[in-house]
Amino acid sequence: MPGPMGGVKVVELGIWVAGPAAAGILAEWGADVTKIEPTKG
Repeated sequence: MPGPMGGVKVVELGIWVAGPAAAGILAEWGADVTKIEPTKG
């Protein structure tokens, strides 16, 4: 059974704590999260 965010696509652009943490929670709830990182790390 998919989570409450099943079928939702999220693009995560955050580099500080709140952005990645929120994306992690959304992923746990079933969202499809794509993380975009800067090329220099």
